[in-house]
Amino acid sequence: MKSQARKSGSRFYELYCIACGRRVREEESTTRCPSCRSPLDVRFDYDYIHSRLNRYSLRNSPIKAMKYLDFYPIENLNLVVSLDEGGTPLYRCRRLGETTGFSRLYIKNEGANPTGVFKDRGSMVELSKAKEHGAKAICVASTGNMAASVAAYASIAMLPCYVLVPEGTAIGKMAQALSYGARLLQIRGTYNDAFRLTEEMSERYHFYLAGDYAFRVEGQKSQAFEIIEQLDWQVPAVVIVPMGFGTNIAALWKGFKEFYDMGLTDRLPRLIGVQPEGCSPIVAAFNQGQEKITPVERPDTICSAVAAGDPLDGPKALRAIRESGGCALSMSDGEILEAQQLLARLESIFVEPAGALPIAALQPLLATARVQADEVVVCLATGNGLKDPRSALRVLPSPAAIEPSIQEVDKFLKLKLYEIRAAGAKNGDRNLFTEVPSKGALSELVNTEFGIRLTPDYAQRALGLVEDFVNKGKPVTKADLQYILETTLKRASGEGVLKVEDFQVTTTLHGQAQAKVWVSFDGERLESSGAGVGPVDAVISALKAAASSRGRIFFELIDYQVAINAPGTDASVETTLVLKDAKGNRIVATGTSPDIIVASVQAFVDGYNLLWARQQS
Repeated sequence: MKSQARKSGSRFYELYCIACGRRVREEESTTRCPSCRSPLDVRFDYDYIHSRLNRYSLRNSPIKAMKYLDFYPIENLNLVVSLDEGGTPLYRCRRLGETTGFSRLYIKNEGANPTGVFKDRGSMVELSKAKEHGAKAICVASTGNMAASVAAYASIAMLPCYVLVPEGTAIGKMAQALSYGARLLQIRGTYNDAFRLTEEMSERYHFYLAGDYAFRVEGQKSQAFEIIEQLDWQVPAVVIVPMGFGTNIAALWKGFKEFYDMGLTDRLPRLIGVQPEGCSPIVAAFNQGQEKITPVERPDTICSAVAAGDPLDGPKALRAIRESGGCALSMSDGEILEAQQLLARLESIFVEPAGALPIAALQPLLATARVQADEVVVCLATGNGLKDPRSALRVLPSPAAIEPSIQEVDKFLKLKLYEIRAAGAKNGDRNLFTEVPSKGALSELVNTEFGIRLTPDYAQRALGLVEDFVNKGKPVTKADLQYILETTLKRASGEGVLKVEDFQVTTTLHGQAQAKVWVSFDGERLESSGAGVGPVDAVISALKAAASSRGRIFFELIDYQVAINAPGTDASVETTLVLKDAKGNRIVATGTSPDIIVASVQAFVDGYNLLWARQQS
């Protein structure tokens, strides 16, 4: 944009289409080109910015996103909507660098932003523009992070906010958005479905459309400004960036170029974009030398934050990578989760899975000489791990519950309960056996796969569960054995007063489920019946009736959860029951099986026996 004498009210920037080049007035659109529907970008009069720039303040004032106001397309500074975003730390990661082979490795931790994600920088500019435009309401599509960020800034701006997310979005992100007052809709489809509906919603109801559009780029480019400042006004050789919609890597490239073009720096970095294998359309286009991006119809990745199958800003991302001389690659979910834990354990930085993408890419990049060991490398950690804690729990141990005795502590330390799930996450779908092994063979296998030496008593208990799996016709995988070991080692010592010999369930489409159970209570054989809304409820009702008829323990079931360790109807499940008796004793018990009813029975029996022991003590 050429500098010119400015008329009163004229702008120092303009919107233009990155495909057809059309200049677009903000009154027409701030999202897509009205002619060809391609993304828009902002073009500045840099001579004008240069004439206004206070270089002393730029170099000496505290690092925050708001200090770069001269570089944002905001006209009325009285309408700026800010939560004091930016100023996120840049960590020198020596331990992680030693492990991955890099001598000058840094992490830019964007999880330190107000809502825990880099999106806040863009939301600051985008909601400020919404105020300038006199918006009455905001609408946005999101995989979670954008929802929380836009909702927070809309709340400060006192604007209603409508958020559309794919069904199954991480609960931590939805909880944030709802807490900020968002009116949230889960869409039974992909992010692309939510994105399409939000654009239609904006047009129909005249809501301001927020999202990965031109003004968001302008806020997010401040990450590049801060990285330069935090490296003492030096530019890193390489910046590694997670990619979803493609907006953020384009924003970073724009930021680095603006400082370079204005003479504030003397070089540019190479940008490397990373996507998960289950949703990597930008990576595929780059590696195939294509300009057009082929959408991924059904993204399948643990990195929900970047699961954008049809990225609107993909062309901007491709341009940023190619102009910078960088590259693009994809990583598996297993590699990403491993990298997430590596970063947390070596540097105490907890990021969501998408934020770990750059860490997962470090060793492949070094091995293929695309990045050198002595180069200054910055990895962008885009979001806080508390955004999606359930993902981390896939490779973390289920916390053990023990009785309050030092002997139970000894067991925890000796048997290394804290290491089982992390070991089980690697090659968890590998079949270990289809027939019941001997107790000795099982113990040897457990030691080899998990590094745990089972006592004869625990080996026998684990063998019983293995036998249940095999009898159900389920090959025992490494992930199954992990569940079995956790269930075995968390159970209380001793036989317990209640045992289940067998049960039988019948159910119909319209009526209640009916169950019979045959149990042994303190050596006495009992038969009992129960009914419920479903088979699990019916069996638990029958068990409660049997136990109450002899045990005289009055208790209630206050929680019930089911975790599934793999896709498919033959997956193993882990059930968790919380029981509470009249004296206030609260017990958490687990069970595991390919059969959800069997797993629930195991958990109930374990919980009841723990309550019984607690009341007898």
